[in-house]
Amino acid sequence: MKKNRILLLWSMLLGVLFIGLASKSSPLYPMNDWVDVNCFFTVGRGILDGLVPYRDLYEQKGPVLYFIYAIIALFSRDSFFGVYLLEAVTFGLFLYFSGKLAQLYLGASRAVYFLIAVLAAAVVTSWSFTHGGSVEQNTLFILVYGMYSVLRALREKRALTFREAFCNGIFAGIILWVKYTTLGFYLGLALFVLIWYLTDTQLRSKLLLTIGQFLLGVVAVSAVVFAYFAIHGAVGDLLTVYFYNNIVLYPGKIEGSRLESIWNCLQGAIKYNTNYGWLIWSGSLFLLLKRDRQWKAGLMVLLCFIGLTIGTYWGGKPWDYYGLVFAAFCIFGLIVWTEFLHSTKLFELWHKYMPKHIVSVVLAMTLLMSVLLTGTLDNNQNLYLTRYSKDDTVHYRFAKTIQTVDDATLLNYGFLDGGFYFASGAAPACRYFCYFNINPPEMWEEQNACIQNGEADFIVTRYYKLEQYGLDTSHYRLVDEASHPYDKSYTYTYYLYQRIS
Repeated sequence: MKKNRILLLWSMLLGVLFIGLASKSSPLYPMNDWVDVNCFFTVGRGILDGLVPYRDLYEQKGPVLYFIYAIIALFSRDSFFGVYLLEAVTFGLFLYFSGKLAQLYLGASRAVYFLIAVLAAAVVTSWSFTHGGSVEQNTLFILVYGMYSVLRALREKRALTFREAFCNGIFAGIILWVKYTTLGFYLGLALFVLIWYLTDTQLRSKLLLTIGQFLLGVVAVSAVVFAYFAIHGAVGDLLTVYFYNNIVLYPGKIEGSRLESIWNCLQGAIKYNTNYGWLIWSGSLFLLLKRDRQWKAGLMVLLCFIGLTIGTYWGGKPWDYYGLVFAAFCIFGLIVWTEFLHSTKLFELWHKYMPKHIVSVVLAMTLLMSVLLTGTLDNNQNLYLTRYSKDDTVHYRFAKTIQTVDDATLLNYGFLDGGFYFASGAAPACRYFCYFNINPPEMWEEQNACIQNGEADFIVTRYYKLEQYGLDTSHYRLVDEASHPYDKSYTYTYYLYQRIS
């Protein structure tokens, strides 16, 4: 439909513009120095070089994430432009499905175009939009699609179609093999679909068919993953690192009960994400209290929210970017406030005097860009980096020295991947190419052996000099050091060591 194409185009335009301003992956920034996204990129490039995740390069996220970064590295190995495109597209899809969901309640209203622009501004200026490129950010569209597809079927009083059930299965499979803690959302969604079908006499007979269609999508993604690791003889490494280490080694010690810990993490996420926290609560109340069978929609959102919260915070880690997953529920708050305005004369004036089509879009865009600029300057943690060129960064400064050695190898020691592999193009010197949040016992042994045996051409440390780790450093000499901000709150000093020939 033409209206769908226009909404999609508008959403993608917003994605390009808002991600272009707010994410460190954007061409406006010298590079994305976030440690997590650099870990993803290092493993993705390693795949292109014939290395197998987990077996040859240790990392803790899911394999599908690394496959995506390997594809990005095919055409954007030396820049973050490919990552920027990924972020812009996934963010655009998030806005598109949010707009489609809003249309279920508001109809073909021009206000929807304005709402998703407001949504974009709220998300990218939020506390949890820390650097750009997080798994939480890039999978928002999947969560919104899940709710939209079920709500649409619910309102049309029919079962999920094959495409809807299968696509949800595909997306659940991607979540499973990217970051399975987000599967709590699908557990809530599946529980609702089960309750919905069983309480509707016309749908009971279609329950098993819908389950089968959903599982078919999950199996399709999983088959590709297992085939890849089976061919490389690394299924055991996949299961050990991605599941056992994450489940057993990652959860931290918590005070009080697990539920108290989850609740405290959730409170923190809603409290600090003031841009959209109020939208979540107001939207949830709207769905739960609205009449005309909307209690089912409210139950669905509630179960998805509870499942997502438990899955996200079960490990007791309240990382800033975790809270971004809840932005998937913000559209409901925008819907309820739009419906409230609809009952006032203000909405009548909007429809009477607001020009149609392109003029409406331009005016809305002008207003929203003003909101974005004001909010971003106050809240976004990334804009400080736009003041630096590549040559100003410690990464490219060290890279000039590292690149004097042909086929150089590097060890990022004592901290998460700081982006030095990316900037220099150097290959990891050992399987444990940096410090991780999940550190198996052998990690320090292998890294220390790499240093004491002089296996790496270069070593980069942060916080401490290499000598302060109590190792035999006779194979290396300090050749450079420099300080650089990591975000608007921290400045770190980095040390570059080169092997003595």
